Amino acid sequence: MKGKCEAMKKVDVGYNETKMVDAYQNKDLQRIYADLQQAETIWYEEWKEQGQKDEGTCTGGKGLQVWYIGPRKRRPTLRTVVAAPPVQGNMSAYRSHAPALEYLESVGVEASYYDGWMD
Repeated sequence: MKGKCEAMKKVDVGYNETKMVDAYQNKDLQRIYADLQQAETIWYEEWKEQGQKDEGTCTGGKGLQVWYIGPRKRRPTLRTVVAAPPVQGNMSAYRSHAPALEYLESVGVEASYYDGWMD
């Protein structure tokens, strides 16, 4: 699997439950940089194909996220690695994200959609 990197760590999310995740490290993100860029292009093209609509609540920070563990950190956090197209509406972003997420899954990158925060 291309997205599964040797340096990835299986770590506990911690907090109130035990949940083990594969967390990407800096060298992992560098290794899959081209795949992340391709996913961003796929998402943008899908949004354009759907008519470049701007529907839904205005939110910031929408994108695709991976579990990330920084240097000298014990707990992973979710990190946005693929930005949404230039649309404020969360519904338009959500409706067009699937092909990008499917692409990342096809190259072995474990990611999830993040709807951002209310603006």
